[in-house]
Amino acid sequence: MYDRPHAGELLEAAWHHLETLVIPALKHDRKLYFQTLVAINVLKVVAREQRYRPDHLKAQWNRLNAMQDVDLPLPREWEESLAALAIRNRELCYDIRAGRYDADFLRETLYQHLYATTLEQLQVANPRYLEQLAAEGPVS
Repeated sequence: MYDRPHAGELLEAAWHHLETLVIPALKHDRKLYFQTLVAINVLKVVAREQRYRPDHLKAQWNRLNAMQDVDLPLPREWEESLAALAIRNRELCYDIRAGRYDADFLRETLYQHLYATTLEQLQVANPRYLEQLAAEGPVS
């Protein structure tokens, strides 16, 4: 595919540069310091999204298949798979509003899917918060 450095390594190099060289030089300018911290966080989120998104997409697709008792194949093309997942999620929202998951056993399956999806989103958006949740113990 592509030679090194790949996109994730480039993102990591950019945020490392900002953290180690730029941030120390900006301590005196609170606004620019804060904006640079935000930029570093954006780079980190994008890098994590790039790293985890394929696995998360497949996992979410498979959970939806299991919940809906179907065996729909995940589209091969990246953009098609994202669009298809968005459609399936909109359909899931419609089904929830229509009461299709009100039965106890279906509600538990839905809960497990939503819980796993939320954990995946936190893994990308805020892994430190996810670590804090894990340290607090299991959710009852």
